Amino acid sequence: MDKETTKTIMQIRASDARSVVLPFALSHIVILAILGFNGDGLGDSGVQFAMTAFLVLGSLWTFMWMDDAIQDMFACMKDLGPEFADTEVGKRAAKFPIVIFRAVNFAIVAALAAAQIVAIY
Repeated sequence: MDKETTKTIMQIRASDARSVVLPFALSHIVILAILGFNGDGLGDSGVQFAMTAFLVLGSLWTFMWMDDAIQDMFACMKDLGPEFADTEVGKRAAKFPIVIFRAVNFAIVAALAAAQIVAIY
């Protein structure tokens, strides 16, 4: 694959990663608002289940989307070849522990979902 195509893929995947952050944040803000201002409606087990399902599935979807975008961007960086690897950004990317970043990404999403699930029940 030529470098321009690789760069275009990187731009698209970076855009994909950015595009999932706002809906994720807004959905959690709405759930927090519901918990804070309308806690009485959560006495119904159907409402609790629906909110919990939304939290779990939405969080899982967000994590998977972001994780996939990150993996693609790192794979593309490797495909750019020695010209990129010799730059300061390339050297930094080569040292970056993607496994730790993926684990922290999962931990943050899981912690947010778990805290809200505890508040629901």
